[in-house]
Amino acid sequence: MLGGEITVKSKTSSSLADKIYSTIKGAILNRELSPGTKLSEEALAQILQVSRTPIRTALQRLSYEKLVTINKRVTTVASPTVKEVQEVFEMRMLLEDFTVSKACENAWKSQKVIKHLEEILEVEKQAYESKDMNRVLTRVFDFHIEIARLVDNSHVLRNLEQMIALTNMYIAFYSEMDIESPNSPEEHRGILNEIEKGDKAAAREKMKAHLGGIINRLNFDKIKSSNQDLHDILLRNQIL
Repeated sequence: MLGGEITVKSKTSSSLADKIYSTIKGAILNRELSPGTKLSEEALAQILQVSRTPIRTALQRLSYEKLVTINKRVTTVASPTVKEVQEVFEMRMLLEDFTVSKACENAWKSQKVIKHLEEILEVEKQAYESKDMNRVLTRVFDFHIEIARLVDNSHVLRNLEQMIALTNMYIAFYSEMDIESPNSPEEHRGILNEIEKGDKAAAREKMKAHLGGIINRLNFDKIKSSNQDLHDILLRNQIL
Protein backbone atom coordinates (compact mmCIF):
# COMPACT_ATOMS: atom_id res chain seq x y z
CA MET A 1 0.00 0.00 0.00
CA LEU A 2 1.33 3.44 -0.93
CA GLY A 3 2.28 6.00 1.72
CA GLY A 4 2.76 3.56 4.58
CA GLU A 5 0.59 0.89 6.12
CA ILE A 6 -2.31 1.65 8.42
CA THR A 7 -2.98 -0.99 11.04
CA VAL A 8 -5.95 -0.75 13.37
CA LYS A 9 -6.33 -4.45 14.06
CA SER A 10 -7.71 -5.33 17.47
CA LYS A 11 -8.95 -8.32 19.43
CA THR A 12 -12.58 -7.23 19.60
CA SER A 13 -14.95 -5.56 17.16
CA SER A 14 -15.89 -2.88 19.71
CA SER A 15 -12.31 -1.83 20.44
CA LEU A 16 -11.57 -1.87 16.70
CA ALA A 17 -14.53 0.44 16.09
CA ASP A 18 -13.25 2.69 18.92
CA LYS A 19 -9.86 3.03 17.22
CA ILE A 20 -11.45 3.81 13.85
CA TYR A 21 -13.74 6.36 15.52
CA SER A 22 -10.76 8.05 17.22
CA THR A 23 -8.74 8.08 14.00
CA ILE A 24 -11.50 9.75 11.96
CA LYS A 25 -12.46 12.14 14.76
CA GLY A 26 -8.83 13.19 15.13
CA ALA A 27 -8.62 13.91 11.40
CA ILE A 28 -11.77 16.06 11.58
CA LEU A 29 -10.72 18.04 14.66
CA ASN A 30 -7.19 18.49 13.30
CA ARG A 31 -8.79 20.31 10.33
CA GLU A 32 -7.62 17.72 7.80
CA LEU A 33 -11.07 16.46 6.79
CA SER A 34 -13.08 19.49 5.70
CA PRO A 35 -16.87 19.91 6.00
CA GLY A 36 -18.61 18.00 3.23
CA THR A 37 -15.78 15.49 2.69
CA LYS A 38 -17.27 12.14 1.63
CA LEU A 39 -16.38 9.15 3.81
CA SER A 40 -17.10 5.97 1.91
CA GLU A 41 -17.38 2.79 3.98
CA GLU A 42 -15.79 0.85 1.16
CA ALA A 43 -12.85 3.26 0.82
CA LEU A 44 -12.29 3.43 4.59
CA ALA A 45 -12.39 -0.37 4.90
CA GLN A 46 -9.80 -0.69 2.14
CA ILE A 47 -7.51 1.98 3.61
CA LEU A 48 -7.74 0.68 7.19
CA GLN A 49 -7.68 -2.97 6.09
CA VAL A 50 -10.75 -3.96 8.10
CA SER A 51 -14.29 -5.12 7.38
CA ARG A 52 -17.09 -2.60 6.89
CA THR A 53 -18.83 -3.56 10.16
CA PRO A 54 -16.53 -1.64 12.56
CA ILE A 55 -16.37 1.20 10.01
CA ARG A 56 -20.15 1.47 10.10
CA THR A 57 -20.18 1.38 13.92
CA ALA A 58 -17.58 4.16 14.10
CA LEU A 59 -19.45 6.33 11.59
CA GLN A 60 -22.72 5.88 13.49
CA ARG A 61 -21.01 7.08 16.67
CA LEU A 62 -19.58 10.10 14.84
CA SER A 63 -23.06 10.78 13.46
CA TYR A 64 -24.52 10.72 16.99
CA GLU A 65 -21.95 13.36 17.95
CA LYS A 66 -22.91 15.32 14.81
CA LEU A 67 -19.36 15.21 13.43
CA VAL A 68 -20.64 13.47 10.30
CA THR A 69 -24.00 13.19 8.58
CA ILE A 70 -25.39 9.98 7.13
CA ASN A 71 -27.98 10.39 4.39
CA LYS A 72 -29.15 7.37 2.40
CA ARG A 73 -25.96 5.49 3.31
CA VAL A 74 -23.78 8.37 2.10
CA THR A 75 -21.58 9.69 4.91
CA THR A 76 -19.97 13.13 4.81
CA VAL A 77 -18.16 15.30 7.33
CA ALA A 78 -20.75 17.63 8.87
CA SER A 79 -21.34 21.07 7.33
CA PRO A 80 -23.12 23.11 10.04
CA THR A 81 -24.90 26.28 8.95
CA VAL A 82 -24.14 29.71 10.40
CA LYS A 83 -27.54 29.66 12.14
CA GLU A 84 -26.81 26.29 13.76
CA VAL A 85 -23.45 27.53 15.03
CA GLN A 86 -24.98 30.71 16.45
CA GLU A 87 -27.77 28.83 18.22
CA VAL A 88 -25.41 26.33 19.84
CA PHE A 89 -23.04 29.05 21.04
CA GLU A 90 -25.98 31.00 22.49
CA MET A 91 -27.03 27.94 24.48
CA ARG A 92 -23.47 27.27 25.61
CA MET A 93 -23.06 30.85 26.83
CA LEU A 94 -26.25 30.60 28.88
CA LEU A 95 -25.15 27.31 30.45
CA GLU A 96 -21.61 28.47 31.21
CA ASP A 97 -22.82 31.72 32.76
CA PHE A 98 -24.78 29.54 35.19
CA THR A 99 -22.01 26.99 35.82
CA VAL A 100 -19.26 29.52 36.49
CA SER A 101 -21.54 31.40 38.88
CA LYS A 102 -22.42 28.25 40.83
CA ALA A 103 -18.78 27.14 40.75
CA CYS A 104 -17.85 30.31 42.63
CA GLU A 105 -20.35 29.35 45.34
CA ASN A 106 -19.22 25.74 45.60
CA ALA A 107 -15.47 25.85 44.96
CA TRP A 108 -14.60 25.92 48.66
CA LYS A 109 -16.41 22.58 49.07
CA SER A 110 -14.21 20.71 46.59
CA GLN A 111 -10.52 21.49 46.59
CA LYS A 112 -10.06 18.21 44.72
CA VAL A 113 -11.85 19.68 41.68
CA ILE A 114 -9.84 22.90 41.93
CA LYS A 115 -6.63 20.88 41.99
CA HIS A 116 -7.79 18.93 38.95
CA LEU A 117 -8.53 22.19 37.12
CA GLU A 118 -4.97 23.31 37.85
CA GLU A 119 -3.68 20.04 36.40
CA ILE A 120 -5.85 20.46 33.29
CA LEU A 121 -4.36 23.91 32.67
CA GLU A 122 -0.87 22.44 32.70
CA VAL A 123 -1.84 19.64 30.31
CA GLU A 124 -3.60 22.19 28.07
CA LYS A 125 -0.35 24.14 27.83
CA GLN A 126 1.45 20.97 26.75
CA ALA A 127 -1.28 20.26 24.18
CA TYR A 128 -0.75 23.67 22.59
CA GLU A 129 2.99 23.04 22.51
CA SER A 130 2.31 19.81 20.59
CA LYS A 131 0.37 21.85 17.98
CA ASP A 132 -2.24 19.07 17.87
CA MET A 133 -5.71 20.63 17.58
CA ASN A 134 -7.45 17.41 18.64
CA ARG A 135 -5.45 17.32 21.90
CA VAL A 136 -6.05 21.04 22.47
CA LEU A 137 -9.82 20.74 22.06
CA THR A 138 -9.90 17.71 24.35
CA ARG A 139 -8.19 19.69 27.12
CA VAL A 140 -10.50 22.67 26.52
CA PHE A 141 -13.47 20.32 26.89
CA ASP A 142 -12.03 18.93 30.14
CA PHE A 143 -11.54 22.40 31.65
CA HIS A 144 -15.08 23.63 31.04
CA ILE A 145 -16.68 20.34 32.08
CA GLU A 146 -14.68 20.22 35.31
CA ILE A 147 -16.06 23.66 36.21
CA ALA A 148 -19.56 22.30 35.57
CA ARG A 149 -18.90 19.42 37.99
CA LEU A 150 -18.81 22.00 40.78
CA VAL A 151 -22.50 22.69 40.08
CA ASP A 152 -23.45 19.10 41.00
CA ASN A 153 -26.33 18.98 38.49
CA SER A 154 -26.29 16.01 36.12
CA HIS A 155 -28.77 17.60 33.68
CA VAL A 156 -26.68 20.74 33.30
CA LEU A 157 -23.53 18.65 32.92
CA ARG A 158 -25.02 16.43 30.22
CA ASN A 159 -26.34 19.36 28.18
CA LEU A 160 -23.09 21.29 28.48
CA GLU A 161 -21.09 18.25 27.36
CA GLN A 162 -23.14 18.19 24.17
CA MET A 163 -22.81 21.94 23.59
CA ILE A 164 -19.04 21.95 24.09
CA ALA A 165 -18.58 18.92 21.82
CA LEU A 166 -20.48 20.74 19.07
CA THR A 167 -18.69 24.07 19.53
CA ASN A 168 -15.32 22.28 19.50
CA MET A 169 -16.25 20.97 16.06
CA TYR A 170 -17.15 24.49 14.93
CA ILE A 171 -13.83 25.78 16.27
CA ALA A 172 -11.97 23.07 14.37
CA PHE A 173 -13.82 23.93 11.15
CA TYR A 174 -14.08 27.70 11.25
CA SER A 175 -11.84 29.26 13.89
CA GLU A 176 -9.01 31.66 13.13
CA MET A 177 -7.46 30.62 16.46
CA ASP A 178 -3.68 30.74 16.26
CA ILE A 179 -2.36 27.54 17.79
CA GLU A 180 1.10 29.15 17.83
CA SER A 181 -0.04 32.09 20.02
CA PRO A 182 -3.13 30.89 21.88
CA ASN A 183 -5.39 33.02 24.08
CA SER A 184 -7.22 30.14 25.73
CA PRO A 185 -4.74 29.07 28.47
CA GLU A 186 -4.37 32.60 29.83
CA GLU A 187 -8.13 33.16 29.70
CA HIS A 188 -8.77 29.84 31.45
CA ARG A 189 -6.28 30.82 34.16
CA GLY A 190 -8.14 34.09 34.69
CA ILE A 191 -11.49 32.31 35.02
CA LEU A 192 -10.07 29.80 37.51
CA ASN A 193 -8.52 32.57 39.60
CA GLU A 194 -11.93 34.24 40.00
CA ILE A 195 -13.60 30.93 40.88
CA GLU A 196 -11.01 30.32 43.59
CA LYS A 197 -11.68 33.81 44.99
CA GLY A 198 -15.44 33.23 44.79
CA ASP A 199 -15.94 36.41 42.75
CA LYS A 200 -19.10 35.67 40.76
CA ALA A 201 -19.26 38.93 38.84
CA ALA A 202 -15.63 38.77 37.70
CA ALA A 203 -15.84 35.06 36.82
CA ARG A 204 -19.00 35.56 34.76
CA GLU A 205 -17.47 38.53 32.95
CA LYS A 206 -14.30 36.61 32.12
CA MET A 207 -16.25 33.58 30.91
CA LYS A 208 -18.42 35.83 28.73
CA ALA A 209 -15.34 37.52 27.26
CA HIS A 210 -13.66 34.14 26.70
CA LEU A 211 -16.59 32.65 24.79
CA GLY A 212 -17.20 35.92 22.96
CA GLY A 213 -13.61 35.87 21.76
CA ILE A 214 -14.08 32.35 20.40
CA ILE A 215 -17.17 33.44 18.47
CA ASN A 216 -15.38 36.50 17.09
CA ARG A 217 -12.59 34.30 15.73
CA LEU A 218 -14.98 32.17 13.67
CA ASN A 219 -14.69 32.72 9.93
CA PHE A 220 -17.25 30.94 7.79
CA ASP A 221 -15.38 31.79 4.60
CA LYS A 222 -12.15 30.06 5.59
CA ILE A 223 -13.07 26.47 4.71
CA LYS A 224 -11.58 25.02 1.57
CA SER A 225 -12.17 21.53 0.26
CA SER A 226 -9.43 19.13 1.25
CA ASN A 227 -7.37 17.89 -1.69
CA GLN A 228 -5.18 15.66 0.44
CA ASP A 229 -5.12 11.91 0.11
CA LEU A 230 -7.53 10.21 2.54
CA HIS A 231 -5.00 7.45 3.21
CA ASP A 232 -2.30 9.95 4.24
CA ILE A 233 -4.72 11.87 6.47
CA LEU A 234 -5.82 8.74 8.34
CA LEU A 235 -2.22 7.56 8.66
CA ARG A 236 -1.23 10.80 10.42
CA ASN A 237 -4.19 10.59 12.80
CA GLN A 238 -4.01 6.88 13.53
CA ILE A 239 -4.59 5.88 17.15
CA LEU A 240 -2.18 3.03 17.88
